[in-house]
Amino acid sequence: MRSCLFLTLLAPFFANSASMQLEFLDEFIVPADLRVDGDKVGGLSSIEYTDGRYLLIADDSKKPRYFEANIAIKNQKIEQVEFTKSLPLINQKTDSSVVDPESLRVAHNGKDIIWTSEGSIKYHQAPAIFMQTGQGLVNFTLPEMFNISKASGPRHNAVFEGLTIAHSGQGIWVSAEGALKQDGEESNIEHGSMVRISYFDFASKRMQKQFAYYLEPMVNRPQAKPDAFRTTGLVEILQLNEHQFLTMERSYTSGIADGGNDVSIYLVDMKEATDTSKMASLKQQHFRPASKTLLLDLATVKEKLGSKHIDNLEGMTFGPKLANGNPSLLMVSDDNFNVHGKQLSQVLLFEVKTPVPAH
Repeated sequence: MRSCLFLTLLAPFFANSASMQLEFLDEFIVPADLRVDGDKVGGLSSIEYTDGRYLLIADDSKKPRYFEANIAIKNQKIEQVEFTKSLPLINQKTDSSVVDPESLRVAHNGKDIIWTSEGSIKYHQAPAIFMQTGQGLVNFTLPEMFNISKASGPRHNAVFEGLTIAHSGQGIWVSAEGALKQDGEESNIEHGSMVRISYFDFASKRMQKQFAYYLEPMVNRPQAKPDAFRTTGLVEILQLNEHQFLTMERSYTSGIADGGNDVSIYLVDMKEATDTSKMASLKQQHFRPASKTLLLDLATVKEKLGSKHIDNLEGMTFGPKLANGNPSLLMVSDDNFNVHGKQLSQVLLFEVKTPVPAH
């Protein structure tokens, strides 16, 4: 079953999402030494459920690729995660683009693949949104606000991290991980920041509308050293219905015994949000950001995990219906290929619950 058809069938379920709850069910750890088609499995920055299988992008600029996998779920547990294929995102013989793959989704036709790249801002390599079709790789046209410059544009490693197919099926919503330079300071321990979530339609492959989203301040880890590396960002989005989304925020602090990752899932409503697509800067502007409600702080379920560990979660997708008829939600973590120290490629399984409407 295609992911788009699955969401269409669940539209009545998600229409009652105001009281949505996420209940943790299970965890699966992908072996650190696993290889598929000769390629190391790791850097898993997104996950997409489509036609009964899963697609997971690898955050690897040296060999941009994604994996196909089968995830067997039985009795509300993950029986097995089997990676079956490694597939290229670009033709490295003919394409000289510098890409940093972050998120991947499948269009409503079940064939075209849309994926994002953060590029490399400090090396003046532009971020990008691609559509891989039967005719080849097509670029979306980015508005001027995303141009790289000293005073404006995206910050390094803080661009197109989240991606979801629009509820209409006619386009995509893409989220920046952090604030554009012209929109204000980055989030830190003292304050949050405004990031932009933009809609691009498939017909023109240009941005049509946009809204601002408040990114929470970094989670303060008092035990961290004064010079600890800290970062936070909006790392994934999923559209539920015409106005609502799930978002994933991840805050990281280096040098912490538990890995230093704090992850939260929010329910976001953009119905009353201002269209910011024509605003060159969000500073000194009057606008209304999307509203948001905390659904889940992953710290509250950490002790239920076999690993007792929340790693660098960056991807989420709705999976198949569970035996009780409720949707499943799966999350995946990017282990950075363990270049920064020991990390996990973990797959987490949740049950999505909403109250049953009164008859």
